[in-house]
Amino acid sequence: MYQPFADNLNVLDSMNQNDNILVFSSVSAFYEPVRSKGFAVKYVVEGVERYTLNGQKYPVETGKYLLSNNTTEGYVEIESGKNVKGICISIVPELLAEIVASHQRPDTAFTDPALGCFFSSNLFLEQQYNAQNTQVGQFLMNLAQSVQHQHFNKNQLSIEFFYQLSEKIVADQIPVFKQLQAIPSVKPSTKKDLLQRVYRGKELMDASFIAPLHIAYIAQEACMSEYHFFRLFKLVFGISPNQYLIQKRLERGYFILKQDRDSVTTAAIASGFSDIFTFSKAFKKQFGCAPSAISK
Repeated sequence: MYQPFADNLNVLDSMNQNDNILVFSSVSAFYEPVRSKGFAVKYVVEGVERYTLNGQKYPVETGKYLLSNNTTEGYVEIESGKNVKGICISIVPELLAEIVASHQRPDTAFTDPALGCFFSSNLFLEQQYNAQNTQVGQFLMNLAQSVQHQHFNKNQLSIEFFYQLSEKIVADQIPVFKQLQAIPSVKPSTKKDLLQRVYRGKELMDASFIAPLHIAYIAQEACMSEYHFFRLFKLVFGISPNQYLIQKRLERGYFILKQDRDSVTTAAIASGFSDIFTFSKAFKKQFGCAPSAISK
């Protein structure tokens, strides 16, 4: 049975379909320069792969993936006591361009011609994503699960696999493209830099929203002034940083009440609110009912 995610063997198994490449890996030590000829997706099934791309460091952990294109240069290194398992996929620019073209027809809702060069230009954001939150991520998790359960047949790999993945890449990235355009800046390279900083602040909030975060601290970590971060965050995501934090905490509180049937007080504290009154008031405004109704 085909099983490339071995624990005790170093594996680098590469499959080619019309110059589109799918690679399964299981290695404990690895170093290689990164210079993709096309669009690249790097997903970690288990462990940590450490990328340095265009001077930025991206430690890609279990359940996360990194996107980059052919303007990216750098290297990847793995050094671990046990094998790190991953999936790397390279898509030729022509195939992705064909998918993008379908979004630019007059009969579609999104026809911005600038989208055509976004995926292959240096304006594309090298960005790390949580696989659970995107269409691409769901595709990658299903692929990894299929391989681990020995349901994947490498001899049946077809161009359809790369078309399906490319469709999900474009669908996920159109909102990012719109966010880039929302930033008021003369130089395109400045737009990209500012959006990366805003994303850095959002990632901090996503990871630590339960903690008593202050926007001034988040802005500092994003290397921006507090007002500049506030202004750009709202332009990009259509919501203020404070509202985003409250939304994340409320979603967490709702999940706790729904899944664990805990008390409202427990849910309020566990989701980052300082008191039950503030939690209950915000909860009712967000969901249209009192938190006690969910816990019942």
